[in-house]
Amino acid sequence: PARVAAVKPSSMYASGSESLIKQAREIQEEELHKFCVRISKLLVNQDYGNETVDSLQRLYLIFSATKYGRILPPDLLKKLQSLLCSPHSSEQLQALASAILRETLYFGLHSLCSEEVQDSRTVSYVSAVILAQVRVKDEVSALVHRLLKCLESRQPEAQSTRHLLPVLSKIISLSPESLTEDHINLVSRKLVDWLRYASIQQGVSMSSGGFFTGPRTRQPGPITEVDGTVAADFFTVLCVGHSYTDDQWMNLYAFSMIRKWLLCYDTEGSGNADSAAEHKKVLFIQSVQDDRSEVDGSVMSMVSATSTSSRLLPPKERLREKAFEYCHRLIEQSDRMPNRSRDDNGHYL
Repeated sequence: PARVAAVKPSSMYASGSESLIKQAREIQEEELHKFCVRISKLLVNQDYGNETVDSLQRLYLIFSATKYGRILPPDLLKKLQSLLCSPHSSEQLQALASAILRETLYFGLHSLCSEEVQDSRTVSYVSAVILAQVRVKDEVSALVHRLLKCLESRQPEAQSTRHLLPVLSKIISLSPESLTEDHINLVSRKLVDWLRYASIQQGVSMSSGGFFTGPRTRQPGPITEVDGTVAADFFTVLCVGHSYTDDQWMNLYAFSMIRKWLLCYDTEGSGNADSAAEHKKVLFIQSVQDDRSEVDGSVMSMVSATSTSSRLLPPKERLREKAFEYCHRLIEQSDRMPNRSRDDNGHYL
């Protein structure tokens, strides 16, 4: 009986979900139109409370539950676009507007391609709609231009550019030819900065405080290795901290897409004799990795020997070099034993 009782809530949840999806698929056009009119009135009155959120969630369910696309009334379509593009909208409302617009039948993207949208969070949600609706290559090119403009600009303190890298990664998968050589060089330089020069101090975090005291800001400490020692070298995905800075998050996102980027754009192009020689040094370093016990010291010495002139390398070759340094540091970090805490009796936690 206990086992039956334990299974019952999940089965009830599944049957309830199936019932909602069935209702969403069977809704008639007339009823859907009335529902859309009601949502439009809520948005006109700028009523962004629980009723509006609940209605938008139901509308998304209706649009996503069917295999065929539905058409939004022009009035509601315009309001959802305005809600999506407004930097003053809450992230929850932007996410819902973006999700609904991705599920609708194709509509003109001119209003979404406005240069007025500058903050990275809004650009990321708008980009998701454009990539789902895009029909013309020029629309992707315009999106790339806007993304890179956001990556170059200094974002407000509350904003983060880390929303943009997943969008850029999707563009590489869908339309790699949309990036020009200038775009590729720009992103390569940014990837070098994110991979190699992220802070090794932890981000500022808030402590919960005690019963009589409110939350307090913790002073950021140093990033550590997995074995608990302070990180003396540059930040990687294997470094440990209680909270992370924005450039550390960019480091994580950059590493997640570096393989795709190098496979797509790291081609042997034109270069001077010096850059070719530097590249041969890197290739030589890679060729002697089989016996790591003997070459660990020589690898890092050769990398440091080339680092002086690495800033003179073309962006793509410099990225290749820094990516190699990053991967070599990951191998070194992987040899460390994790730091495991013990309780009062000496047992591992």
